[in-house]
Amino acid sequence: MSRRRLLASALQPTPVRPNVLFIIADTWRGQALPFAGDPNLGAPNLTRLAREGVHFSRAYTSYAVCCPARAAIITGKHPWTVGVRRNHTLLPLDQPTMSQSLRDAGYRTGYIGKWHLDGRENPGFVPPGRRRGFDYWAAYNVAHQHFGTPYFRDSPEPLHAKGFEADFQTDLAIEFLRQKSAQPFFLFLSWVPPHAPFTPPSSHDRYRAGDLRLRPNVSPDADAQARRELAGYYGLCSAVDSNLGRLLSALDQLGTARDTIAVFTSDHGVMFGSHGLEGFDVPYEESVRIPLLIRYPRRIRPNRIEGTPVSNADLAPTLLRLCGLEPLRGMEGADLSEALIRNRRPAAKPVFAEGAVGGQGHWRMVVHGGAKLVVDQKGQPAHLFDLEKDPYEMDNRVGLESERGRRDRLLSLLA
Repeated sequence: MSRRRLLASALQPTPVRPNVLFIIADTWRGQALPFAGDPNLGAPNLTRLAREGVHFSRAYTSYAVCCPARAAIITGKHPWTVGVRRNHTLLPLDQPTMSQSLRDAGYRTGYIGKWHLDGRENPGFVPPGRRRGFDYWAAYNVAHQHFGTPYFRDSPEPLHAKGFEADFQTDLAIEFLRQKSAQPFFLFLSWVPPHAPFTPPSSHDRYRAGDLRLRPNVSPDADAQARRELAGYYGLCSAVDSNLGRLLSALDQLGTARDTIAVFTSDHGVMFGSHGLEGFDVPYEESVRIPLLIRYPRRIRPNRIEGTPVSNADLAPTLLRLCGLEPLRGMEGADLSEALIRNRRPAAKPVFAEGAVGGQGHWRMVVHGGAKLVVDQKGQPAHLFDLEKDPYEMDNRVGLESERGRRDRLLSLLA
């Protein structure tokens, strides 16, 4: 390096090491956002977060089930790499995580809510030695209820959330944010809603089934059930949005918003009658697409929509780099930090997912550009969609001779 460059480097101010507030809302599909075209949901705080940050409009989970998806988020690796290919699986203890890396770098770390990386225990006390670098703990392994949920601190004696769980957990999160410390913080807040049961608190039970507009690919036979469930689902989404607003206000009041990376995402989506299906763990967009919003006022330009396909495995390397740390060796996700900071499109890359491992319905998926290929358990092409022309996946082109070239290119990427 030349003397002039050394001098210029020395004169650069030392960057502030940012805080990280990472929020995951279970089963929130990527289409369920007012700024993504959802005509039903009111979510002013998510809208604010998108306006003040970046909305990744084509973010995908690497596995459309809770446990494997969360393993990808925290390790930066695909679930099949870390050996978490089903729900209720222990994340191997020798797998490094971004939380351990941040704690080792001097971060004050905390986890609140559903964990779901410690096997089958329900609700499940997670001993300190299996908390993957999180020091503050107000969590449980797995439970899906919204009122009076048991949780644990550092003792196996359960405590119980008061009232609506997400409200109570947000109270704990704000207490954590307000703790005075010279250390930057990494807080991971894991809400269960809008996961079933679709029973919102009365304050947010405002959606009526008959008023909802369904996606065009919802089967007529599934219409009534989809409307009933969506009414409760949207109520839970609104309750979550309200709590997000409380967190954003707390950061504003504390004067830490500018230097806090705020992330909002999910582990997977849900079908609600699209293609006649319920639940998740299928390769359709309603199941595999997730919301992803990232705000970092000091370094990331606001009010941006990024349409390049990205994976939830990209989150760990990206956040570590934004915090001034190197991505961990073996991380498979892409580091998106430079594209975020320089306001550039990330490099186009294939995005992979799989699901239903161990069953006859085992599928694997690759998305590259505007195309999606899905193969079955034997590796045979089953679906090919042009997502730019056919966003609702109603025209399966896998058998068309005119699509042979694209099908074979995608198949080679998947192989």
